[in-house]
Amino acid sequence: MSGWHDERVKALVLLAAIYVLVAVSPSWAIRGVTVIDEGRVVHAEAFRGTVADALQRLQVPVNEGDVIAPGLDTPLVPGMTVAIERAVTAVVAVDGRQEVVRAPARTVAEVLEQAGIELGHLDRVAPSLDTPVQPNLVVRVTRVREEEVVRQNTIPYETWRWAEPKWEKGRVGLLQEGKPGLEEQRVRLVYEDGKLVREEILSSTIVQRPRAEIIGVGTRVIIHTKQTPAGLIRYIDVLDMEATAYYPGPESTGRWADGRTATGLLAGHGVVAVDPAVIPLGTRVYIPGYGIAVAADVGSAIRGHRIDLAFDTYREALHYGRRRVQVYILID
Repeated sequence: MSGWHDERVKALVLLAAIYVLVAVSPSWAIRGVTVIDEGRVVHAEAFRGTVADALQRLQVPVNEGDVIAPGLDTPLVPGMTVAIERAVTAVVAVDGRQEVVRAPARTVAEVLEQAGIELGHLDRVAPSLDTPVQPNLVVRVTRVREEEVVRQNTIPYETWRWAEPKWEKGRVGLLQEGKPGLEEQRVRLVYEDGKLVREEILSSTIVQRPRAEIIGVGTRVIIHTKQTPAGLIRYIDVLDMEATAYYPGPESTGRWADGRTATGLLAGHGVVAVDPAVIPLGTRVYIPGYGIAVAADVGSAIRGHRIDLAFDTYREALHYGRRRVQVYILID
């Protein structure tokens, strides 16, 4: 800082000397004092005292931060020239604070130097360092810091389904446990004023690949047989369902019922309504206590594991009511 100030004073003294040689008459150089105030020239008759005394008598104000050469305590001599470089006020916002700087700076770089603010090679300054200084200029310094880190990230494993022909259809089980993988990343982190603003992935390496989880799904169809009051049946699955009974007349289905099912069949004993997402339409089923039937109808209330059994009379439907049943899915 003192070095910068000394150089500034030397420059002012040299400027004053040149001005005296070029612009001031010999009589003034010998007898009086010349003051150069930011290019404005003030002359005075010789008098005793110091530079400070001369400026006071000439009513030349001296403000904080102004650079005067020679200094205020310098004794006056005939022909002396005093040069004044006026300070300007700037506000420097840096490191979370605002610092008011008053100094004879020509550029933003000189303002920062006067304030004793050192810049890192990544720091940003706005406006730029070579910007001429204007009164009440605001200079913002953004501290920028970078660091590189190594991260390890878990790679999730996938889940695959494997058709297992040795397993009965409907059986599901774990064939292989999944294991996550491991990825190593080299990352550049960029901070501005201590806040993370950007991440850049510089490199990525798979340290360990994930191992997929494999779920076995049985595909083997096993045909079972069962002796029933309706005869020997052949079935591939048994569903536990809630059964309700209905009569395809106005007593159960409303005054506009025509007895037709959603598939066009006439409703009656042996026709049942199902949720097609559970039992596809057209499937033949066997229900103990009801007999063999075909899934040929649907209903707004028949969702999931529910089944609606048609009866030929309203009395039969009332007698059957609602009950839990096992529904055998038949195979032709």
